[in-house]
Amino acid sequence: MITLIQKNQQLFLLGVFILLVMVVLWVLQYVIIRYGQKVLNQVPTYWTVLEQYFGKSKRLTRLKNNYPKLYHASLQRLTVQHFYGLPLTVLFLVMGYILALFFGLVEDVVTSDTIVATDFFVSQQMSMLSESPVVTFFIFITSFASTATTCLIVLLVCILCWVIRQPYILVGFLIATLGSTIFTFLSKLLFHRTRPVDILLFEQTDSFPSGHATVTVALYGFLAYMAIRFSRNFATQVRIAVITVFFSLLVGLSRILLNEHYLSDVLGGYLVGALWLTVAISVTEWLRTRDKVDWQISWSVTQVRLVWLNIVCVLIGTSIYAEFYQLPLLI
Repeated sequence: MITLIQKNQQLFLLGVFILLVMVVLWVLQYVIIRYGQKVLNQVPTYWTVLEQYFGKSKRLTRLKNNYPKLYHASLQRLTVQHFYGLPLTVLFLVMGYILALFFGLVEDVVTSDTIVATDFFVSQQMSMLSESPVVTFFIFITSFASTATTCLIVLLVCILCWVIRQPYILVGFLIATLGSTIFTFLSKLLFHRTRPVDILLFEQTDSFPSGHATVTVALYGFLAYMAIRFSRNFATQVRIAVITVFFSLLVGLSRILLNEHYLSDVLGGYLVGALWLTVAISVTEWLRTRDKVDWQISWSVTQVRLVWLNIVCVLIGTSIYAEFYQLPLLI
């Protein structure tokens, strides 16, 4: 057994990593389902108590008396009663934080910091799996974020939104998809980073950031957001979020294992996707406040069947793409 592990050390470590991620996500899912609903229900109460506490503060009282407009504007940004308050404030803070992380990562990559040395080490380790049977599996996984599959999903989502009479959802969906794609394309042209030497699938574009990782977070993240908002069951919402996170990690891992990208490329793609996903959610929630989007619609049997038909079409289309286009590109 020990000899077998030593001969397949990289494959063993890969399996341990995936298993560890699955265990962590399962535990997180269990904890959130068990206690998350109770915590969320108590948030308005805790926030009211916090407002009352700060309302008695002498400093805030002086601020209110001396600068009433500034005080009320700040208070409006922190209210939980409507979307323009705390929810919008949190979304802007998240966007700022993601941008800060992305620019920090860019600086590390450009200045050849420690992360670049990590990139080369991980790439060398992954190159040892080039003859492993898992390559075929990860080619299938990476095909879910291909341009062909992305276009298919965009088409199917447009049809679905037309059928359920929610066309304004497409505004946020297209912002997430097109915005992240254009941003990634321009970033590749700007940084012009070459791909790893031991690349398995022939690619002509530059490396940083990973377009597949970007699309996975932006596109599938928005699809998960749609499913969560349409769902009325808290446990189902949590499971959708956890599955999406695990799927995104698998796609990112596939880009590294196939030596299509360095680790930092994938991290950069995740950040770009998360940025545009946050923008798209913000716009969609704003449209909801304008009564343009309704998450409380009643789904007919035909509409539900259409959703499942779309999922089957994506699975079949991705399989065909991986079999007849991706596998022949193996170098």
